[in-house]
Amino acid sequence: MNSRERILTTLQGGIPDRVGRHESIWSETYSLWRTQGLEEGQDIADLFGFDFHGLPWMDMSLRLPAEVYEETDEYVIQKDANGVTRKDIKGESGHTPHWIDHTVKTGRDWFEYKDRLTPEDARIPANIRDAYEAGRAKNRFVYYGGIEAYECSWPVFGQVNIFMLMMDEPEVARDVFETYTDLQIALAQKVLDMGIDYDGVWLCGDMGYRNATLFSPACYEKLLWPAHKRMCEFFNAHGKPVILHSCGKIESLIPKLIEAGFAAIQPLEAKCGQDVRLLKETYGNKITFFGNIDIRKLSGTKEDIEEEISSKVPIAMKGGGYIFHSDHSVPPTVSFDNYRYAIELLEKYGRY
Repeated sequence: MNSRERILTTLQGGIPDRVGRHESIWSETYSLWRTQGLEEGQDIADLFGFDFHGLPWMDMSLRLPAEVYEETDEYVIQKDANGVTRKDIKGESGHTPHWIDHTVKTGRDWFEYKDRLTPEDARIPANIRDAYEAGRAKNRFVYYGGIEAYECSWPVFGQVNIFMLMMDEPEVARDVFETYTDLQIALAQKVLDMGIDYDGVWLCGDMGYRNATLFSPACYEKLLWPAHKRMCEFFNAHGKPVILHSCGKIESLIPKLIEAGFAAIQPLEAKCGQDVRLLKETYGNKITFFGNIDIRKLSGTKEDIEEEISSKVPIAMKGGGYIFHSDHSVPPTVSFDNYRYAIELLEKYGRY
């Protein structure tokens, strides 16, 4: 099987030749690895046999004028295209911005600005066709990537403001989520109409933190789930399975994610107490599990790495329905040798 066939087979409930694989690697980690044996210019996806190839994301912003207020060697303070004033740290991965102020804070503000969210062609990256052809040339699973409705909205309002909106003005919050879903669907259709026939979809929407979901399952079902369901119905009708990236402890949402029509969930953070072995026991092949390899173990000894992979992968892959990935991303605590060893173990334990 090539990568495209392997991932499609997995997401469609079949059994591939081996466990699919992918990874998210920090830029600092690449820099470290180049001092540890990774050759300059080496395609990491070729080296480790990664199966995915992403298209550049659509512009989902309000397209407001951006402005830089202050810039140093360490940081930049700017107003972005969503009207958000933010401080971004330079040269370090893994940092969320420091949110300073928001143009859109309330329902009234939302209705003043929402009409800017129209699916004009300028929202589609100019290099999308080149990216598509590069993925096709490698026979990889080419996915349409981006952010779903909640991930679109909370940076615009700020997390506290979007939570207050969900509690105090749920009908407005529902309108926010439906509006962003309309935009994502319209842009995805435009990309298809361009002849860019991507294989599937991978959307990000972080709905959890370390101990639980950011809002209750009941709140999710009432306000956000209808938008997720409609989005999945659109993509599934076009034969495009949808992967959801959602950080934090989101296992309480899994039944509704399955019902919405998601084909896979990722990254299943082990740091939150989630365990793919238990999830597989509970849900079987109702959804593909993608990730859950504890980055703390990958940062440890060879024995730690083998225990993690040998104990999880054979159970998670049983009957299909598993794709290998760390439980979020790879920081520079993981050496090149350790990650290379993890892939060697995956070759050993991850074949059907």
